[in-house]
Amino acid sequence: MPARPQKPSSVTPSSRDQLLQTAISLFSERGFEGASVNDIVNRAGVSKRMVYHYFTNKALLYQEALFFAFSELAKMEHQAVESADDLAHAVKNLVRVYFDFPRQHPEFSRLLRWENLNEGKGIQDSKFPLSKDHVIKFLRAAIKREASTNAWRPDLEASQLLISIIGISQVYTSHRYTLSQGLHRDLGSAASIKRGIANAEHHLLAGMRA
Repeated sequence: MPARPQKPSSVTPSSRDQLLQTAISLFSERGFEGASVNDIVNRAGVSKRMVYHYFTNKALLYQEALFFAFSELAKMEHQAVESADDLAHAVKNLVRVYFDFPRQHPEFSRLLRWENLNEGKGIQDSKFPLSKDHVIKFLRAAIKREASTNAWRPDLEASQLLISIIGISQVYTSHRYTLSQGLHRDLGSAASIKRGIANAEHHLLAGMRA
């Protein structure tokens, strides 16, 4: 697996760290096409040649920025499943991750949404693959381990379960503004988030049961 990009330093960032941090910010604001190399180096305050020295080209800089953002989410996912006592606990922890991540890391969340608008073109043949294998492995093992309890549907499948968890949680970010207007409520308010988490947990666990 490719080495995880080093986190940009908060004290005295190197030129490479500064470029990566600035690229994440600009790509999250404008997407890949909307942020030029000139935009990035001007905001970072470094020479343009540093982009080609450290990252070879804009596409590879973008891939590393995406991987960095994805890795921050992966850390939260890993903590969520590793601290879970059972499958139900893991599902509740993951719901909180997908509600919390966009609020704790808005730039990273926007960057990942931009790449979906880009139809995944920026990560094709990427040297930094984005994988959910660590979460799927845990969910699959938990489903198998708890199969004898007859608590869960026999056709419960790890990948589909994760898609459902992400979908029901991320809609509060991906459709926040249009749904807020349509439903006459602020989906980003603390009350809406609290209610959304409770609702997601209830419906997911109910749908999983035999």
